[in-house]
Amino acid sequence: MNNEFFDALELIAREKGISIDYLIEKITNAITIAVKKDFGGVEAVNVVLDPLTRQYKVSIIKDVVREVEDPVNQITLEEAQRYSKRAMIGEPVEIKLETKQFGRIAAQTAKHVIRQGIREAEREQMMNQMGGKVGEVVTATVNKIDPANGNAFVQMDKNEVLLFKN
Repeated sequence: MNNEFFDALELIAREKGISIDYLIEKITNAITIAVKKDFGGVEAVNVVLDPLTRQYKVSIIKDVVREVEDPVNQITLEEAQRYSKRAMIGEPVEIKLETKQFGRIAAQTAKHVIRQGIREAEREQMMNQMGGKVGEVVTATVNKIDPANGNAFVQMDKNEVLLFKN
């Protein structure tokens, strides 16, 4: 699973021309948001995606207390010792999560945030490419013309651009 995930990341990075670090940042944020939503607003989420070792780890961090007042962010010593034998009252304990534990809604949230991040990167990349061409004559291929309003979709470099009739 890990290798497939990181292979897909590298493929997207190459295909879209987006840095892998940017993708990892967006995916980390997406997973963090999804876990917080899925686990009832837990405050501390730790997401580590390491493309060099091709490992990823997702965990939530809860404070170990004698008496639980906030079950979302606190845990008793007895429960904490199931996750770490060194758990002590007043210290945080890290609870590792398996990807199977994410709900459908969490997966959809992560997917949405990742797609939005990719779109933002593509848009920014296109603006950087096209920004320097203001006032220049460029060559483009017309892909299609919308008969309703006369707008044309043209291919410039690797980008499809909407060219308004006016």
